[in-house]
Amino acid sequence: MWELLPRDDKGFFLIILGDPFITSVNIVEMLLHGSLYIVAGIIAGLVSGVMGIGGGIVVVPALAFIFNHKANFPHELVMQMAAGTSLAVMLFTSQSSIRTHYKQGVILWSVYRRLWPGIVMGAISGALISHKLSTFWLRMLFGFFLLFVSIKMLADMNKKEIKPYHFPPAWINGLINFVIGGIAGLLGVGGGALTVPYLSYCNLDIKKIAPISALSTLTVAAVGTVVFIITGANEPGLPMYSSGFVYWPAVLGIAIPSSFFAPLGAKLTYIIPVKQLKYGFIALLIATAIDLLILRGLF
Repeated sequence: MWELLPRDDKGFFLIILGDPFITSVNIVEMLLHGSLYIVAGIIAGLVSGVMGIGGGIVVVPALAFIFNHKANFPHELVMQMAAGTSLAVMLFTSQSSIRTHYKQGVILWSVYRRLWPGIVMGAISGALISHKLSTFWLRMLFGFFLLFVSIKMLADMNKKEIKPYHFPPAWINGLINFVIGGIAGLLGVGGGALTVPYLSYCNLDIKKIAPISALSTLTVAAVGTVVFIITGANEPGLPMYSSGFVYWPAVLGIAIPSSFFAPLGAKLTYIIPVKQLKYGFIALLIATAIDLLILRGLF
């Protein structure tokens, strides 16, 4: 359905929580799903602030779980809806981080210019491929992706910062960023979980990586959201308040709390040892991966 946010005399509450038909069952469902959106937004915001990566690795599994339990959702398109909606969420959440970095003047635009062409082409390709894959295979790919990120984070736990930074030859750099953008667009994640390790490998100052990662996330989110809207435009049976594969009640329900809690996540890094936070986050990723790969029948 192309109508972005159709007017409804029941107001903004229904736009956030979902269903346009009021019954006692629907009210309970709206409250439950609305609460889950808020919780997912809080966790995604905290993760974004603490880890310096996008919240897609939290948002996509959460949305997949919620959408599978919504009566008006086509179950064969759950992962496509989760991926497209997650990218739309990151349109909002990444901007606050970018504005902060821009005001501080710490964005290395010369580095971003090396990344964005490959990321854009990859994000378009990944989002287009996502439309062709079944929910089963997308769920499997996302589960293995989470395992990869977990292992990578464990391996990099004690890695020390090295200077100066350097990039591989232009064609290799472009290919790597094409793959990063492709995975991000395919799975509905911002790509920060891959951009951060790559820039670390290039020996970029760790303090300069976060703003570049945020810009890359916004790039993937903008391109991917448009592609998911277009590719899902004529898909039958999509729920109300959807634009293609983007479900706007979930976007707003997650993006608003996430934007508030991302700064809090950044402050937590000064209160709780980052290493402990990372171990906790890795445990969450592994548990989610196991759920997707082994216990998916419970969804």
